[in-house]
Amino acid sequence: MREGLLAAFYPLSWRDELADAVFIAPAYTFLMRNRTVRFQFWLDIGSEGWWERLYQPLTHPYVLRRGYPPGRIWTDEDEVTSRTESLYKLALGLIRRCRERIYLGISDLGERGFEQRGPLLHAFQRVLERGITDS
Repeated sequence: MREGLLAAFYPLSWRDELADAVFIAPAYTFLMRNRTVRFQFWLDIGSEGWWERLYQPLTHPYVLRRGYPPGRIWTDEDEVTSRTESLYKLALGLIRRCRERIYLGISDLGERGFEQRGPLLHAFQRVLERGITDS
C-alpha cells in the first residue's frame, strides 16, 4: 500500500527514488531537491503561509546580513517588498520544475475559520482576469 509514496525527505534517498513515486513536501523542500516532475499540486493557495517568512527576531535574514546599512530601520514596506519578492521566486522556481501541469488547491476557509485571500491567490486571479480580457 505504501509503495511509491515518499513522505519524508532524506538526502541519501534521492538516488533510490522510484520514477512513479509521489513526493509530498513543503514547497521549499521540493525546491531544494532541484528535480523536475510531470505534475505538481499546490495546496491551499489562498493561505498567507505562501508568503510569510518565519519570524526569528534574533536572526533576521535581512537586517543582520553584512550589506545591510547600519542604523537603517526595517519597515513594513520593506517587509511587504521582501515577501512579494520571495513569493515570486518561490512560484517561479516551482513552475520551472514542472513539465506538464500544476493543479491549484483552493480552500475558502483557513484553519482558523476565516476567508483566505492571500497574495498567491490574488496573483492567479489577476492572471486569469487578463486571460479573459485578452481573449
